[in-house]
Amino acid sequence: MTKPVPTLEVLLMPLGAVELPEGLQWNSPRSLALAALKEVLARQKAPLPLGPSNGAVEEGRLLSLNRFALQLVTTGLAADQIVIDKSFWMQELTAPQLLLAAQVDEENDVVVFTGVLTGAEFISLVKSSKSSNQTILVDTSEFKGGVERLLTLVQLLEPAALPRFALATAASIVQRKVIAIADWINGQLDEAFSQSFGAQLQPLTESAFRTSVASRFENVANHNALALVSIPLGLANGKLISGQEAKACAEHFVLQMLATTSNSSSPDNLLLLLSAAIDGDLLPNDLCISACQGSHTQQQIAENNTKIEFNFSGGLELINVSLGYPGSNDLVLPPLQLPG
Repeated sequence: MTKPVPTLEVLLMPLGAVELPEGLQWNSPRSLALAALKEVLARQKAPLPLGPSNGAVEEGRLLSLNRFALQLVTTGLAADQIVIDKSFWMQELTAPQLLLAAQVDEENDVVVFTGVLTGAEFISLVKSSKSSNQTILVDTSEFKGGVERLLTLVQLLEPAALPRFALATAASIVQRKVIAIADWINGQLDEAFSQSFGAQLQPLTESAFRTSVASRFENVANHNALALVSIPLGLANGKLISGQEAKACAEHFVLQMLATTSNSSSPDNLLLLLSAAIDGDLLPNDLCISACQGSHTQQQIAENNTKIEFNFSGGLELINVSLGYPGSNDLVLPPLQLPG
C-alpha cells in the first residue's frame, strides 16, 4: 500500500517581492528592507545614489535617494497598519519628502515595498490617522505604487518639486491660509499654495491672449479676463492627487480659476472650470467638485461631462473649493478671496 505523501507548506511570493539570499544575518527588519532597496537600485540602468554611506540602518536616520529625503518604515508582511515616527515631521528642515513602506518577512528574508507617500499626501492622512505624541498609525493600504512609484518620482522629478511639510505648520499651509485673488493680477501666487497643490499662475497681459483663454469659459460674457491659475489634477490608483505628478496619470484633468472684472482693473468675479486635460475627453465619472461662498453653494458630480463650470462674484465671504472622488481623501483648497 502506497503511503500518503505529506502536505508541504508553500510560501507564495507576493507580487513585487524581493527575496534576499538565505543564510545572511539581519540585525533588524530595517536592515533587511535596506538591503532589498539596494538590490532594487542595483537593477536600474542609471545609478541612483543612496545614502548615507554610514549609519543608514539606524532607525533614527533619514535616507537620501537621488537627493530626495526618504523615510523608510517597516512592518510585518501580514500587517495592515504601520507605525510612523513623528519626530522627523516636526520641522520643515527635517521633514522627509517621501515615505517608503516596506513589509518584511524576517523568517524567509522577503521584503515587499508596499508603496510611497509624498510629504503632502502624508500630511493629508494625519487628520484621519491614530496618533500619539511620538508616532502615527497609518493603514498599509494608503501606500500605493510599490517601489516602482518611488523610482518614477526620484528619476522624473527634481527635489524642489516635492516640498517638505511639517506637522506643526501643515494646517496653516493647507487650510487656514487665505489666498487673495487680487494678488494674481500683480503676478503674485502664494508659495505654499503653489507648492502644496502645484498651482501655476498665468498672467493675461495681451488682449488677444485674454480672449483666447476666456473662450474656454461659458460664463465670461461682458467680463475682462485678468489672470488664470491652473492646478493639474489626476487619479493615481483611485486617489486624487495634484501637481506635477498628476500630469503622468492616465486620468489627468485640470482645475482652472479665471479672475475677471466687469468694469475695472480689480477682479470682481471668479470662474472655476474643471475639465479634462485633453479637449473633448470626459472627466472621470463620480468626480465631484463643490464650491461655496457664504450661503451660495454649487456642487456637481461628473457623469459623462467634458467640463464643469462655476461662477462667483465679489463679496466679503470667502470661496471654499473642494474636490472628491469615491475611496479618496477630499482635496481641499485654501479659502479664496475676491476684493469686497
